Amino acid sequence: MRSLVKIAALLCLLLMVWTAAAVVAHHHSSSAESQTCPVCVVARAAAAMIAPPAAARPVFVRLYTLRIEPSPVQHSLPVFALSSRAPPAGQDPTASIL
Repeated sequence: MRSLVKIAALLCLLLMVWTAAAVVAHHHSSSAESQTCPVCVVARAAAAMIAPPAAARPVFVRLYTLRIEPSPVQHSLPVFALSSRAPPAGQDPTASIL
């Protein structure tokens, strides 16, 4: 079963490659033949459906910036006050260390 799937996949791959090569390499001796060629007709129909891109207009957006005044120094907390903690409950903070 597995080898059958591999053979079918290889056959599909070869068919796609052969078709792509035939489409790319085909040519006509006169322009009248290209009017009736199915490949050329489909290619022209697909090219006609694609609309040309519209000219992109630039978008200008007004940007506002917010300027925040720094606070005075006396109102801000010192750095050590943010990370300090009280002494352990059993110790007297006024006792001297000897």
